[in-house]
Amino acid sequence: MKAMLCLISEQHVPNLLGVHELEPDILVLLETEGMRKKDAANNFLKALAIGGRDYFTRHEIVPLKDGDSIEETEKALEGVYRKYRDAEWVVNITGGTKPMSIGAYEFFRHKENSRIIYISASDQSKAIDFSLGADIPLRHRTTVAEFLAGYGFDVLKYEKMKENEMRSERWLGLAAEIAARSQNGAVLGFLANLSRISNDRKGRDRGLEISEADGLFLSDDHLREMIASSFALACDGERFTGALDKYAVRFLTGGWLEVFTWGLLKGLDRAWDVHLGLQIERKNEMLQNDLDVAFMTDQSLRIVECKTGGQEHDREGSDTLYKIEAIRRQLGALRVQSYLVTTSENVIDSGTGKVKEHLENRSRLYGCTIIDPRRVAELARMYLAGDAQLNAKVAQVFLGG
Repeated sequence: MKAMLCLISEQHVPNLLGVHELEPDILVLLETEGMRKKDAANNFLKALAIGGRDYFTRHEIVPLKDGDSIEETEKALEGVYRKYRDAEWVVNITGGTKPMSIGAYEFFRHKENSRIIYISASDQSKAIDFSLGADIPLRHRTTVAEFLAGYGFDVLKYEKMKENEMRSERWLGLAAEIAARSQNGAVLGFLANLSRISNDRKGRDRGLEISEADGLFLSDDHLREMIASSFALACDGERFTGALDKYAVRFLTGGWLEVFTWGLLKGLDRAWDVHLGLQIERKNEMLQNDLDVAFMTDQSLRIVECKTGGQEHDREGSDTLYKIEAIRRQLGALRVQSYLVTTSENVIDSGTGKVKEHLENRSRLYGCTIIDPRRVAELARMYLAGDAQLNAKVAQVFLGG
């Protein structure tokens, strides 16, 4: 039998990676009172179950009174070790407090049936084996749902999200066409008019019936034909008529930027589990959030907020950054980075043509990358041209290279 010791902390990914790679028969979870109150061990078990490793009936929790005591740590381990003395032990000293790690190391380092491993925060592709000296490759790719579960969050309406992604796949080309023209005055006017009509009639909830009296026109022939074809609208000259369901309305009133961003990120080898319109909830705090786009890279979560239109309510662009940072903080995780993808000129300094200095400074403080309107249009043009360098450019913009 193989037993694996995990030192429980809020950062659960190193433990999760070790379990997936080494597949123990039983987990021994060393947990302080502070972590018990945060339900950290249960969150860890839930994250494992989501990834296909169910240890709810194959674990033992060992309570630790003082996580800052090496002696208390060794004392807590003595009893459980005697219980599984004949097991092959794997001891992951990555989590917990430093005294817990030292205590676990000291307790097991002279035991012939133990293997002590450590996973560096800077490189989670391998585990350092202090017993045998050879690195252990960690091949599991943590999903968004596994990552969030470790912090007490559930992903809501997963099947509806997948339906939305399948629907959006059909509209990806149209999303790129709109993104490429997102600084064009005629296109901006069309989108603004449609948003106004939608707001007046609650189109994002009910759908819209467009008549000639609405005067919804678009002079761009190619884009007009694509929109009409995609949503079975009629065109009398340059005017649209016909019915749009709520999903089409949501797409045309801003969702196209989310779809385009999602489509770009799906093409990256270094990004995985890319999702569109993710709804998450932490039940015990009645805390809910909607993430426009979310994905994983380097075993870390990335969240993307997309903004279109004039954003008249946020002329300086600061409110959106505050919102993104608030969401990131609510997740309670260290390895989370964020992005603001925007086609709004409110982030641009009219004098320099670059992102406003105060927004650039604040975004660096928050660990948030701003992807401005010109960069959005550039990526869209590369996408439409089938540019072979597109993925490399997307990786540079979103992943730093």
